[in-house]
Amino acid sequence: MLNKLILALLVVLLASSVTGAVELQRGKIKIVLNEKTGRFVVYYSEDIASPVPISLFSADDPTTSKIKLQLADKVSTLGDDGTFVPVFEALPAGGRIVWTGKTLKITQSFEFLTSAASSVVDGVKETLSLTNISEGATIRPAVRIVFDSNLGEKKEHFKSQTGDVISSETKWESSFPDWWLSPSSLDEKIGLLVMTGKGATVPSRVVFANWKRLDDASWDFAFRQGRDFNLLPYSFNDSAVAQFYDAQDLAPGANRDIVVIFGNRSAITFAGAKVGTANVLSDLLQESRNKEGAGSAAVAQDLQALENIIGQINAKIGEPTKATEEDLKLFKAILDQMDTRKAALTNTTSTKP
Repeated sequence: MLNKLILALLVVLLASSVTGAVELQRGKIKIVLNEKTGRFVVYYSEDIASPVPISLFSADDPTTSKIKLQLADKVSTLGDDGTFVPVFEALPAGGRIVWTGKTLKITQSFEFLTSAASSVVDGVKETLSLTNISEGATIRPAVRIVFDSNLGEKKEHFKSQTGDVISSETKWESSFPDWWLSPSSLDEKIGLLVMTGKGATVPSRVVFANWKRLDDASWDFAFRQGRDFNLLPYSFNDSAVAQFYDAQDLAPGANRDIVVIFGNRSAITFAGAKVGTANVLSDLLQESRNKEGAGSAAVAQDLQALENIIGQINAKIGEPTKATEEDLKLFKAILDQMDTRKAALTNTTSTKP
């Protein structure tokens, strides 16, 4: 933990030298992404109408979760050196960062997912697309992703889909449960659930270990089954998970996709999850929160939004059995947001000379 506190202080000191973070939000999920380093934190809100975001990753220092690339004899951490130059682009379904190196391009895409257990977004699909951009050489890139979530460190560090509790150093190889979970020790509804199959790319291996022990290792480390999550005196009861995707041949122009799927435990599973949301009201609420500006254009936007809401209300009246409690909360949240917009526009108009 001492190491993490030092890193957190460094993040604060460096904050003034980087641009503001990009926020991507749909349904119950918000991603706060640093477009220069690629580091991100995922937040979950149980109540979409009155969101109280809870971080599923370690939010004090987003740099503790990271992606490493191994190419030939060199290991690079995305965002930590100049090996790959990032360019961020916002997309309708999320966003992406394109990392370009001399022989390898990595497109890191984020898409929002809606599980079968939810009518609004409750997860994220992160895709790493590796493309060989060399002029004629076959390359063999490998990927290591470290997830750092402190949700369960005060009680049960991790659980598996089979019900096993993981409270010491553990390695999965050759066969995997569908997912692993870092459950909140404070709220049984909250937890980081990460798929290891069923739509996600199956890792070569998954290692549960002390965070500093993983972080100190350039790639693999001296694993010992059953060792606790301490590395005294520097790190106490501090766990993380590393997912390895071993090297594969990549011919010039060829592409390899690594799909990582995660979200809140309420999904139960993200098998069969859909990109985007099936709930129009969720999208309307997000649109109303994203609106800015004033004047006639803003008024026209709000009138169009109101027309869309009336259409949704009429649809629910026509089929009242399909109206859920969550729908009612969303209607109220949208109308409250429009009241706030109305007050802001009124104040803007009244202060003009």
